[in-house]
Amino acid sequence: MTILFYAPLETFAQPAGTGVYISNLLNALLEIDRSNRYIVWHGCMVKIPSHLQPFRPPTNLRDRVAVRISRFPTRLFHHHTTRAFLWWLGSLPLADLLFGFPQVFFSPFYPFIPHRKGALVLTVFDLTPITFPNCHLPTERRTSKLTLLWAKRAKRVLTFSEAVKGQLVDWFGFSPERIVVTPLAPNERFKPQLPEEVERVRRKYRLFAPYILFVGTVEPRKNLVTLVRAFATVVKDFPHLLVLAGARGWMSEPVFAEIKRQGLKDRVVHLGYVPAEDLPALMSGAEVFVYPSLGEGFGLPPLEAMACGVPVICSNAPALPEVVGDAAILVPPTDVAALEEAIMHLLSDPDLKATLRQKGLQRSRQFSWHETARLTLSAFEQAHQDD
Repeated sequence: MTILFYAPLETFAQPAGTGVYISNLLNALLEIDRSNRYIVWHGCMVKIPSHLQPFRPPTNLRDRVAVRISRFPTRLFHHHTTRAFLWWLGSLPLADLLFGFPQVFFSPFYPFIPHRKGALVLTVFDLTPITFPNCHLPTERRTSKLTLLWAKRAKRVLTFSEAVKGQLVDWFGFSPERIVVTPLAPNERFKPQLPEEVERVRRKYRLFAPYILFVGTVEPRKNLVTLVRAFATVVKDFPHLLVLAGARGWMSEPVFAEIKRQGLKDRVVHLGYVPAEDLPALMSGAEVFVYPSLGEGFGLPPLEAMACGVPVICSNAPALPEVVGDAAILVPPTDVAALEEAIMHLLSDPDLKATLRQKGLQRSRQFSWHETARLTLSAFEQAHQDD
């Protein structure tokens, strides 16, 4: 079986979110799958930017793994009206001809190049552009709707949680038999770090006080205004910093306006994007990890923090409870008082911190990228059989 794996090259530049999924899944698939052939497609680029490097398959797999950067003008299919037109026009054999008629087309997004033969497998990351439209740009909302349109034609649809699977079935009429839940996992680098590595990262980012940590893009869905308001009470009794590690996203201004309004400019540190090699030590050095998101397709950062031995507080919004289990403190996402109480309780109770650290480590070990890859490969095989 030949599998076309769409892995846009630009997602490897700053591996967060989609890039984490693509790189970890691809590597795990190649480790466990010793029979199928893969075509890793980076999309279309006339010239590859110097800071982007194509995927390099292991030497022993180069006879079964090809890396392609097509010169076909795929930008033709980037505009949503063009894609909608192609949907009604019907499938064209463009991808078949470009890639030699693969049996499975896998896209972690909507596919923007049509094909006639082969089974489509598509990943639906989350439905928050539909469930929380005010937290997303119009382009993201259109993309999410288009993804669902393509997912209707897919032989298998992958999701990361039972919560998203339930939404697809209950709200959009998908058949549960076509949906395969493939939970994510922490990369193996996420583990408790040595004190000297933690100290190196603390010096690098000038974190000279104990700190509470959030990791993720600063955007409305992450609900950081609620976290800042809760922290404004915490600082009255504790010397901690609040550290926000993640790039500024759309509509991040209200978060920084709230920091200023609460008089917390000296107690809240925004690090921006943190390189992957620094994240495990940054997490390991935190006293508490807080993730108050309004909704997730999975919610990987809390699990990564658990794998580093950090006690976690997160919201009880979908799909976080099924990720953290009983190994974290759960609070309603917009309840400032509940979040205040949870943070102060955890900071002042060493026994609770120790218990959550141990539970978190055990919980994180229940997830692995090899299992994610096994479930994904099974979905590929099912899709091929149904084609």
